[in-house]
Amino acid sequence: VDDAWLPAFVGDTKRRILSLLSGPFRKMPVRLAMTVLNNLSALQRQSSSEAVIKRSGLHEGKIKVDELNLFLTPHDLKRLELYGRNLCDHHLVTDLLPAVARLFFTGRLGPSFQLSSLQSALLCGIGIQNREIDDLLAELGLPLNQVLAMFNKAIRKVSIGLNAIVVDHEKSKMLGGEEREKTEKLAQKMRQTSHRTLDEDAEDDAKVAMAEMTSAPLPREIAADDDIMQYTVKGTDGQWSAALKDKDIDESGTVAIKSVREVKRKLNDRDIEKEAESTPSSLKKKTKKAKSGRKRR
Repeated sequence: VDDAWLPAFVGDTKRRILSLLSGPFRKMPVRLAMTVLNNLSALQRQSSSEAVIKRSGLHEGKIKVDELNLFLTPHDLKRLELYGRNLCDHHLVTDLLPAVARLFFTGRLGPSFQLSSLQSALLCGIGIQNREIDDLLAELGLPLNQVLAMFNKAIRKVSIGLNAIVVDHEKSKMLGGEEREKTEKLAQKMRQTSHRTLDEDAEDDAKVAMAEMTSAPLPREIAADDDIMQYTVKGTDGQWSAALKDKDIDESGTVAIKSVREVKRKLNDRDIEKEAESTPSSLKKKTKKAKSGRKRR
């Protein structure tokens, strides 16, 4: 047998009574109204577990900020806070009391949120039944200053509870999950960058660019062009470091270094004879004629 019908029935009855208290049941004594609401709340707590409430389709638990904005705006919450701090008259929050009272009696302020019996009765009479405070004085048998003081404490407690819901929501957005990890990584990256100077960044970028240039071969059309390749800078990094060691740069910003290129020497007669010995006999006659021509000259 499905036992979800009972909490669903109790919750539906409670919502209907809350709606009727502002209409046909408006003249109902506030003590009777509170007795009915309290009995329904007790029956709902005793006969329902979390699984049963979920199957019954009831909206229980603390209200979320997105849903709260449908009942109260941030400006409304500010008005409740001002009245709770005795900075304005109770007439300034009269229009907010029906929504606040309905959230309280339906348990949307959280299971741990509680008001005293007198505070609950005042919230029911003023917020749900839309009755004037003067009408409740005779029924409750209390002086006006005491009633207003208790009502102010009730609204201040409600304001604190609603503001806590908003604060918890903002904290969850600031410190939650992937957004927090991204923010921490970005902050760590910024801390590492702040310790580096512009010169260090430029030096690292230059090293990366030179590594890419040296690792990548020259385009074929450039490597095959002798006119361009004659201007290529020869030597390795180690040779250039050794050549520039202990060199002073003059005022023009230049430095003179000794070339390490091998200088080709001119051929002499001995070199010619060695070359003639290694050449075939058909070429020796031409070499002898070239020698005799040089001697006559």
